[in-house]
Amino acid sequence: MRVLFLPKYDRLGASSRYRTYQYLTFVKKAGIDFDIKPLFNEEYLVYKYKHGKENKFLTLKRVLKRIKAVLIDSWKYDLLVIEKELIPYFPPILEYYLKLIGKPYIVDYDDAVWHNYDNYSKKFVRLLLKNKIKTVMKLASFVIGGSEYIIEYAKNAESKRIEKIPTVIDLRKYLCNDKKKGEKFIIGWIGSPSTSRYVLTINEILTEFTQQYEAVVHLVGFDKNLENQLKFNYKIIDWDEHTEIQEICKFDVGIMPLIDGPFERGKCGFKLIQYMGCKKPVVASDIGENNIIVKHEKNGFLANSKEDFYTYLEYLFLNKDVSEKMGVIGYKVVDECYSLEKTSELYVKLLREIGGKL
Repeated sequence: MRVLFLPKYDRLGASSRYRTYQYLTFVKKAGIDFDIKPLFNEEYLVYKYKHGKENKFLTLKRVLKRIKAVLIDSWKYDLLVIEKELIPYFPPILEYYLKLIGKPYIVDYDDAVWHNYDNYSKKFVRLLLKNKIKTVMKLASFVIGGSEYIIEYAKNAESKRIEKIPTVIDLRKYLCNDKKKGEKFIIGWIGSPSTSRYVLTINEILTEFTQQYEAVVHLVGFDKNLENQLKFNYKIIDWDEHTEIQEICKFDVGIMPLIDGPFERGKCGFKLIQYMGCKKPVVASDIGENNIIVKHEKNGFLANSKEDFYTYLEYLFLNKDVSEKMGVIGYKVVDECYSLEKTSELYVKLLREIGGKL
């Protein structure tokens, strides 16, 4: 059996790293032969993160490689595994092609990417692509979704088969020292340049909190182009795959503020899983998958307003013993529901089943 993985990004892209790359070890152990061809490689991502925009020449180059992978290379494989869609902002012509030649494919989502189209500012794009993802899902042999919001959309798209597989972590790597060094209370956030704007929604709250208490906000992977808008006591830390767990271990609490928008309702709450994997209590906006991951007042708090963030952060600051207990409960939730050990067997089973090699 041969499988071609077609993730959106190279390992540098968080969604691809956790939705595809971390499963490859298990795929190999299962004796499945595979190749992996990301749409956008490290060169593309490094440029985009550095300059805040894409390099159009690199984009065109990568899109042409993707077209070749589908039209020519796909014939050599029993199954294709696609992250989100084959080419963003392009009609599902290639997906129709795979259906035409009888090539089965699995499509995997950790974001509500259809809202990139049905909420697009230009009417032409909305008319052309608003139903694209429904088509991609309907043509697929199997749809994997990371959140209930995505699963519900797949059902409405009349997908043949659907399975929820949340974005998970390898708990063996999530080891922290028992005692955190440092006197300041650290509020932690980890993300990417594209999600940094959510931190600004509680800018004033964090400012008030860090002025009132001996506290600092650690921002891992934050967009430095937005730094001049930050009003609170902060420290921006460059994201690195090899040090991200060490940085989370320094947190006293992990936060995940969001706006209540259609795209945000489809998010998988992955940073919450990372915080909890390091035994940290969490404070998150009560939106989408967050209210499934967070057991309110047990492993953290769900905030329904900006003021709630202040209230819950203050409670955790003043009640260190409760904070530690919440962290332990959160770790157990991850161990039971969001660990790579639990999902890898199902993932490999799906590949074998859909690829026709039981």
